[in-house]
Amino acid sequence: MSYRFAILMAAPPLAGVALGYLSGGRLGGLRTIEVKALWLVWLAAAAQFAQYRVPILHGPVTLVVVFGAVLAWLAVNLPRRPVALRVAGLLIVLGALLNGLPIALNGRMPYDAGAATGETPKNVAANEQTRAAILGDTIPLAPLHALISPGDILIGGGACAFVLLAMRRPERRPHDAVPAPAVPGALHPGHPGAAALHDRRSARAGRLIP
Repeated sequence: MSYRFAILMAAPPLAGVALGYLSGGRLGGLRTIEVKALWLVWLAAAAQFAQYRVPILHGPVTLVVVFGAVLAWLAVNLPRRPVALRVAGLLIVLGALLNGLPIALNGRMPYDAGAATGETPKNVAANEQTRAAILGDTIPLAPLHALISPGDILIGGGACAFVLLAMRRPERRPHDAVPAPAVPGALHPGHPGAAALHDRRSARAGRLIP
């Protein structure tokens, strides 16, 4: 796994953190989002890493595991989220599907051989027989001397937006808890009604009955 890949993976969420702070958000907002089935993310990461290290795992099968695990994790976590967060998540899903199409048609992600050289377990140089080549790694990223795909842009944009929106959610604090229902006859500091009732009862107790 190259440093370029690590940067491409880390850049979108880090950009989301930076934009979140600039727009008044806080990292504490991320704690308001309950994350389920985190093991699917670790499975995808492990499969991605193993694909580069274990020759027998080279090929589309491992890529299916990676994409399948990510899509399953999003399917578990997106329902019942705020609309804006769901839209950001759907951008990630759409990007993954756009990346998955050329991989499914060609066995590996095609890339523009005129802009980069060297095949990897994940990539293959595009030629006249390549199908859906336009969805492959064809967009140059000059600072990293790398190529990305249209799907990568959607995935990165969705991840950045998801972090940004999550940081802008209000944090939950202990004093935000909903108070328990009042118990009839109980005294509650700060509630004048209960105190007034107590005062009336005390006055009656001290009054002489003729």
